[in-house]
Amino acid sequence: MLTTARVDIPAPIAARLKSAADYSDNVNDYAREDLIGFNRPIAATFALLAPLTIAIAFHGGGMVLAAQAAGAILLIAAGGIVVVGRQEWPNIVAKFQTNAMAKKKAIADLRCGFGESSFLSNGRAPKFYDHDNGVLVIADAGDFKTLFFDISNDGCDPRWEMYENGEIRRRVWRWLRLPISREVVKFTTEGARLAGHAETPHIQSIEAWEAINVALGEPMDGAIIHQQFDEVADNIHRLMMY
Repeated sequence: MLTTARVDIPAPIAARLKSAADYSDNVNDYAREDLIGFNRPIAATFALLAPLTIAIAFHGGGMVLAAQAAGAILLIAAGGIVVVGRQEWPNIVAKFQTNAMAKKKAIADLRCGFGESSFLSNGRAPKFYDHDNGVLVIADAGDFKTLFFDISNDGCDPRWEMYENGEIRRRVWRWLRLPISREVVKFTTEGARLAGHAETPHIQSIEAWEAINVALGEPMDGAIIHQQFDEVADNIHRLMMY
């Protein structure tokens, strides 16, 4: 049975949200901070090699050669900013847009000031469906409801490791979901491992994944689907062959 309660946002999660809320509102300012912070590999490499080159030139030929080396480095840097910047700019803009969206959600979650703490004791083994970007999980939430998780394998979701090592197959699940962004920010398991572990079916195509997503009502991670668990599982199995 699934139970949900309103709780204060834990301090570590609130600190992460505050950090996300501090991103710059201007893409030019963000790009400047990105460059000064040497977040781009080419900028970090240049920052390492430039003083080293000048030091070697000074040691080998004195101040004149060091000045010439510094001038050449400045010309190379200017040319690099023009040439490489054209290639990097779309990536910087894309990352800025992602961070800007995360900033809006973080501010909204912080203003709301609470999270949704949920508890589920699995009376039945949940079902898992692999796809290229992670795994879909459904669990019986009782009262003709089904819990849905979409766990990413991009390395940012700690639940993926729990899925791979089998920890997610335990009886008790606890998690925290933010109220506005609806992001699942904390997930733990406890209790005995559930029986009935079988090979996880794989969703072969993007078309099948999209068909499943639409059929389930395009649920977000951590959403409740108002259908019986067996009905949801049957729909997924049927659409996997799409």
